[in-house]
Amino acid sequence: MSILANPLRLIFFFYLFYLYYSYVRPVPVDSTVREVANLITDYGIHFISFFILGALAQLANNKNNDFVFGISLALITSVFIEFIHFFIPFRDFVIMEGFANIVGCVSAIYLISYLRKKNE
Repeated sequence: MSILANPLRLIFFFYLFYLYYSYVRPVPVDSTVREVANLITDYGIHFISFFILGALAQLANNKNNDFVFGISLALITSVFIEFIHFFIPFRDFVIMEGFANIVGCVSAIYLISYLRKKNE
């Protein structure tokens, strides 16, 4: 099945690109992200960002698990982005942020899977 045939897969890849872009560039001092981080913690931002990624991956998947690649890519990305932060000088490597990434991604995947099975 082509990526263009399923709009959710296309949205997933655009969002994945957006995550990579936003997580490897420096955060300006006067950015909205810093203001949001004051309301909810930085871990909350990581959780929500990767919850959306996991949800998009699972929603793009179907009953035949044709998009296991996307789910695997979402899980690998949740670990890899925090690993990249170790090497980028203007970003901080925090193990708890990586944990929030993984928990957000996995919880969305399981939630969508649970809701699908419940509604069958």
